[in-house]
Amino acid sequence: MKLYYFPIAPNPTRVRIYVVEKGIDDLEMELVSFVEGEQKSVAHRKRNPLGKLPVLELYDGSFLTESTAIIEYLEELCPDPPMIGTTPEERAKVRELDRLADIGVLINFARTVHATNSPLGLPPCPEVATDYIRRTPEVLAVLNHRLEQHAFLGGDHPCIADCTLRAAYGFAEFGGIEVPSGFTQIDRWREAMDKRPSVKSL
Repeated sequence: MKLYYFPIAPNPTRVRIYVVEKGIDDLEMELVSFVEGEQKSVAHRKRNPLGKLPVLELYDGSFLTESTAIIEYLEELCPDPPMIGTTPEERAKVRELDRLADIGVLINFARTVHATNSPLGLPPCPEVATDYIRRTPEVLAVLNHRLEQHAFLGGDHPCIADCTLRAAYGFAEFGGIEVPSGFTQIDRWREAMDKRPSVKSL
């Protein structure tokens, strides 16, 4: 199998963190350069008609084009160590946390970056940036509370929600945006995540 990605971009990054945390070492990686506009090429649009990343090429030559679908597919193939849980309750809780990290933080951070200092060259739009960044503290407070009780969002070990949240913060750092502060457990968690091989390898 082959993963098509671009560094820094948050959705490919969440998958790359997940792959290293899982210990999947036989997945080929291929860079698709946003800088060169390769995501718009005919070759890439055959993989994903929307021209987005990440894309996972499967053994049969077909493609998966959404980061959550890619992660859940890999989880089915490689269930150990479990990163979505082992019981219906655990899986529901992890998916809930991942959804919060995705739509409540990653998307808002990403849209703030693109409205402030877009790496894709989108025009600045300060009012849009302000609107998206103001939406995040309520969700961050929920995740911070979770981290008061556990080392990681997944408990003693990272889960897919940890991958998503770390990708969100990584893109925010890259974009130079000022993220909401005062979430001490998230700060502690970020330090712990940054020491892990999955993040060091990015």
